[in-house]
Amino acid sequence: MASALIGFAVFDLSFWVALLIYVVSGTAATLFVAWRRFKCIERHEMRAERGSAVQ
Repeated sequence: MASALIGFAVFDLSFWVALLIYVVSGTAATLFVAWRRFKCIERHEMRAERGSAVQ
């Protein structure tokens, strides 16, 4: 919400444009975190499979 307020006050954006930026940035951050978590889990599973194959 702070990014919407900063965009509204500092950059003289309309309230709706600032709110849109807030929504899009939140969605992008959520998708990025989910993607990183997926990649970490995938990497962990690959290491576990390799470790069990060696033993």
